[in-house]
Amino acid sequence: MDGTSPPERVLDLVLEPHSDRFDPADDRWRAQVGDLYTGLEGEVGGLRREAERVPGAKGTVDTVILALGSAGAFTAAVEFLRAWLTRDRSRRLDVSWDVDGRTERVTVSGGAIDTQAIDRIAEAFAIRIGEKPWPDPDTAPS
Repeated sequence: MDGTSPPERVLDLVLEPHSDRFDPADDRWRAQVGDLYTGLEGEVGGLRREAERVPGAKGTVDTVILALGSAGAFTAAVEFLRAWLTRDRSRRLDVSWDVDGRTERVTVSGGAIDTQAIDRIAEAFAIRIGEKPWPDPDTAPS
């Protein structure tokens, strides 16, 4: 053994929560977003924040990234995000990830969870970890 391990196969999802009901600076919204991140960290793990300086502005902007490295983590993340979104129909979540040097993006809202958006994330995840997409088209619900 040479002491090196294979590169970790992880899909990094950038999460941007939004609300049609609350202003981004509203303490109630900030508490809801905090609950989202705390819950994801507890249920899924792999959450990290990266601060980025914005030219011409004071301070930084935090980017929240959810790293998914297993099918179990992916399933837990989807179920948690689905539950968080449906608790308030005014919530929506922009999710982005990189594939072959380009950024893919979907928006999922609490008013109508778009299964096609979830399927796009699942496909990117399956490709990243080297497994076939889930669910298998032959076993998808009718």
